Amino acid sequence: MLIRIMLVVSLSLPGSLWASTRTTAELPQIHAQQVQLRQEAQAGQGRFKDMGATERQALVVQQDRFLALTKGRQSLDELSMDDKLAAINTLEAINATITRAEDERLVCERIKQVGSHRPTRICRTVAELREARQAAEKLMEERPSCGPSCRDTPKMMGSN
Repeated sequence: MLIRIMLVVSLSLPGSLWASTRTTAELPQIHAQQVQLRQEAQAGQGRFKDMGATERQALVVQQDRFLALTKGRQSLDELSMDDKLAAINTLEAINATITRAEDERLVCERIKQVGSHRPTRICRTVAELREARQAAEKLMEERPSCGPSCRDTPKMMGSN
């Protein structure tokens, strides 16, 4: 899963930026990249020329969220775990908007495993989350709501 995260981030960042992000997650460089992307998107140039106005607006909203989360910070390591997770998820959403690969976008969450007080980070793609949700819904629909005793119709007293 870590390899998938690194691959997705590497696809969204230029080579030299990826090298520094992998080790220290330097936010000023990521901010500069986001500013450049925003300018291209607002001008409708480059990879954004075929993107609709609503998609470009969604990109700007995601960028605003990321910039607000990381304002005044030099590294992702300076953020709390929850804010770091939100920042990574926001970057994933930005990448998905740009590459139009929503199903491949990673969504990470912190989950406390049963029997442990330590939360672990679980990352899955949007497609994997949708498949898991659909499987759970299907299981709930197929599962009987009661045991065999409630399926039998109760016999009325005095009837044979």
